[in-house]
Amino acid sequence: MPEPAIVVVYGDSGRGKSVDALYTVPDALYLTPAPGGLAAATRLTGVEPREQRVNTIEHACKVLRETKGIHSVVLDDFSVLAERTHLSFDATGRGGWDVWKRLQRSVMALREIAIERGLTLVMNAHVSPPKTDDGGNSIPGGPKMPSKAMTMALPHVATLVLRAVNDPFLAAPRWPGRYACDPTNAQWVTKDRYVVIQGGKAPQNVREILWAAKAHGHDVVVPKRPQGLEALDDLAESLAQGFRSGALSSPQEARKAIATQRGKFPPHVLHWAWRDGCARSDLAADDLFADLT
Repeated sequence: MPEPAIVVVYGDSGRGKSVDALYTVPDALYLTPAPGGLAAATRLTGVEPREQRVNTIEHACKVLRETKGIHSVVLDDFSVLAERTHLSFDATGRGGWDVWKRLQRSVMALREIAIERGLTLVMNAHVSPPKTDDGGNSIPGGPKMPSKAMTMALPHVATLVLRAVNDPFLAAPRWPGRYACDPTNAQWVTKDRYVVIQGGKAPQNVREILWAAKAHGHDVVVPKRPQGLEALDDLAESLAQGFRSGALSSPQEARKAIATQRGKFPPHVLHWAWRDGCARSDLAADDLFADLT
């Protein structure tokens, strides 16, 4: 039975984390500490998310246990949710080992519920930059959590840990957002259990990363397209082939290819197919074994 992914995405505000989540799992249940934060991403994607407020990670676990008919869940602003959970556990304000262990257990419980229910789980977090402690030891950057130990523990929970960045060297028609993922880089916490991200960077497109993982033989769930938009995969594949062959090597050629589909899909859906086609092409180009198949 295919195994759903557990994904941690972190980065500065405005790096496209929520937008990519809406493109990747549009029918997900979005659990947020403050509903309404997805409004801008909703206007861009045309996806109206199913959104619910939760106050703590334990509250999120309760919602997941009780909610029927969901296949994926996104915890947006996971850093805020973790901090609120920590505060709810720390009545004295003094912290301590018991508080950290309880917080870690709540994250593990979230993971186990997702696995038991077969849910694709995406957790979007803010970024904590690399630091040096008082003893001169380097602390890698990663998802912003209430403790260093929890930041370092998240890769043990997830199948993918990705850092959202902008790539100024990407020219149109390519999508400018990227995910940095290089587990050999000690400066940042990242993870790629599927080993499909080459060169330390991948397109900012979790669904296409999972698509590539499945193409490489991993038995992983690739989230379904929204009802009525199943043809998006065929259109994305057509564009990807055009990018790979060089037929769509300029913005003008890409626009012409998209123009042939006008009338069949609204503009925001064509934009969706374009970004997926770019990502699929990039991931195929990064395949170390492409010449052997």
